Amino acid sequence: MMGMDERLGTLIQGETWLRQAVRRAVRTPKGSRPMVRWFGTSYLAQLDRAITEASVLELTGDLADSIERTIPGTTLRTVVNQRNGEELEIAFTVGTQNIRIGV
Repeated sequence: MMGMDERLGTLIQGETWLRQAVRRAVRTPKGSRPMVRWFGTSYLAQLDRAITEASVLELTGDLADSIERTIPGTTLRTVVNQRNGEELEIAFTVGTQNIRIGV
C-alpha cells in the first residue's frame, strides 16, 4: 500500500499512507465528488449534533463503505474513540493485520 503524500507530493507507504487515506475519507463530505459519490462520510455534518445511536451507526456505515472501497482488502472493525471532532480513532483489518490508528 503506497501513494502520494497530499501535502508534499512524495511517495508514502504503510501506516502513513493508511492514516492519510482514512483522514481523506473522514474529511470529505459524502456525495461531494461527482465521479465517486460513495466516497466520504457525514462526519463533519455530525459534529454539531447530539450523538445518538442512529448518528453513530450512520457514521460507522459511511466510514466502513469509504475505507473498504478505497483500500481493497480492508474491513472496518470499529470506531474506537472520537474526541471533540478533532480526533477519530478507528480499528480495522487489512488482510490479516489488525491496525488501530488515530486521524
